[in-house]
Amino acid sequence: MAQCAGKTQRGDRCKRDAREGSGFCAIHQDQEVRPRADRSVEWDRDSMVKAAIGCALVVAIVFFRIRR
Repeated sequence: MAQCAGKTQRGDRCKRDAREGSGFCAIHQDQEVRPRADRSVEWDRDSMVKAAIGCALVVAIVFFRIRR
């Protein structure tokens, strides 16, 4: 097993063993850099309809509050 690549609060390297398939132990797994999800995916029709309905409801509520 390899040594954990995580850093302690004091800045020292962790002395625990790393988990299999990872360079970090269970305590320092949040320090592991993970690839970001692809944000360039186009919206599907269902998501666009839900967003439009949500916006329409917000506009209607604001409109009727102002008219009172």
